[in-house]
Amino acid sequence: MNIDPIDRDTFQHEIVSAAEEMSMALRRSAYSSIIWDMYDYACGLLLPNGEMLAQAETIPAQLGIMRLAADHMLKAIPLADWREGDVLVCNDPYRGCTHTPDIVLFSPIFHDGEIIAIASTIAHHIDVGGKVPGTEAADSHEVFEEGLILPPLKLIDGDKPVQAIFDIIGANVRDPKACTGDLRAQIAGCRTGALRVQALARRYGAERFKALSSAVMDYAETYVRRSLAALGHGAGEASVLIEDGFGAKEPIEIRVAAKIEGDRLVLDFAGTSAQRDCGLNCPPSSTLSMVHFAVKALFAPSLPQNEGCNRPIEIRVPEGSVLWPRRPAAVSVRHLTQQALADAVLKALTPLVPATAAAGSHVSFPTFVAGGLDDRPRSVSGDGPAYFLIADIIGGGMGGYPGGDGIPAVDTHGGNCALLSAEVLETMSPVRVRRSALVPGSGGGGQFRGGLAMERDYEILASVCTVSGYFQQSHPETAPWGWAGGAPGGMAGGWLKTADGIEKPLASKHIGLRLKRGDVIRYRSAGGGGWGDPAARAPEAAAADRAAGYLA
Repeated sequence: MNIDPIDRDTFQHEIVSAAEEMSMALRRSAYSSIIWDMYDYACGLLLPNGEMLAQAETIPAQLGIMRLAADHMLKAIPLADWREGDVLVCNDPYRGCTHTPDIVLFSPIFHDGEIIAIASTIAHHIDVGGKVPGTEAADSHEVFEEGLILPPLKLIDGDKPVQAIFDIIGANVRDPKACTGDLRAQIAGCRTGALRVQALARRYGAERFKALSSAVMDYAETYVRRSLAALGHGAGEASVLIEDGFGAKEPIEIRVAAKIEGDRLVLDFAGTSAQRDCGLNCPPSSTLSMVHFAVKALFAPSLPQNEGCNRPIEIRVPEGSVLWPRRPAAVSVRHLTQQALADAVLKALTPLVPATAAAGSHVSFPTFVAGGLDDRPRSVSGDGPAYFLIADIIGGGMGGYPGGDGIPAVDTHGGNCALLSAEVLETMSPVRVRRSALVPGSGGGGQFRGGLAMERDYEILASVCTVSGYFQQSHPETAPWGWAGGAPGGMAGGWLKTADGIEKPLASKHIGLRLKRGDVIRYRSAGGGGWGDPAARAPEAAAADRAAGYLA
């Protein structure tokens, strides 16, 4: 079927718009602030074979996993067994998902009795059980310590909820109302996608809908191939280190060798550290997702993401490595490793495409997760203190780049989560935000300075509160890298000041701290690396830094 470019591009925008509407329906229906205020969720539309057709722009760390999760789902429950109204669920990291808090839903979209697409939503649930509030624990040894694991199942069977599964989920999480409510918000997202795709199918007809779907993916593939072919040949390699803290004393090393061969790119991760006896392992879905993100950021940043973008990329990852662990290795804090993975790929490719690259960005990912009983007098009802759960993620500095300084206080690479507003945090938990501030001098010097880090202080207002947190890039060898003579970014850190005045630094991963009323915990992110010789920085830019208080 002949498809002209205008029809193809029109359809591309229409199908992306459907995914974006799914996103709005999910976010506005969600119970948990990590979804509706921090945007830790994703929505997409797939073809019946599992290929990604369109996605909404929320968090890259989750978007890339839908294809692999769909492959496992279709293997467990063949498409012939999917019925109209079905919603299927899975969160198993070894069946195409990421870590257990990220629950994935799929729902078939029918037109004239045929499945023409699949709607998918992924959301980070604030808790799915496990040994600590918030589920994530870097000191876990096995995935079985990381909360409830859902294999591929039908959550809704032909429009009828499978109540037993909802009951099992509710009985194994710390906030069943929020968890099951967020699941229903995900279902709302899937239903919205189905309505919009069905409207498109009625307008175009099934055969033209399929042809247009193939055309937009073929165009994306051609675009990326031509971007690679413009360089022809080239090679780069990089190594990035991150702190472990539990599985071994030595840091985790991510090694990558990148090679452009005509219109294809080969990325080989041989030499990457073996899987660790802790929760920092990165499952295959997250590894593939971050590689695809990094390549697209450099070679096709303005192109809508679909499966075509990934076709020219060959990824070689050693099985049994920290990037492709074997079951039952723990993976709940995999986002620290996947952020470093994206950084390593970008670092390896920067010499080949410096015009669209940047110096090392913060991948420190300081995270605060707290849970317990809110026993403040105003919060206690006749049933006693209510249980609370809250999570926050702190942004840091983006690296400087040719033509501009790095952005301060942003969640980079696979993140894109928003900082939880102080008002929301204080309304939903017995935690007060004492201070949020940029860190002067934390951006690496250069012709173009790295973005500034930020730090935030949290005061506990409950009698007892369980806090887990983590960060990385807290040592000189792991700090964000500078480029072309630029200086590295400032380092991350964490500190605790107890109610009785004792101050102490925190390890980069600390699990299940029992804090008391009046204790204050501070997290600081890393700053971005600088780009170019600091001596070449324009005098007016240096003066502006001094006037804004950006210099230490």
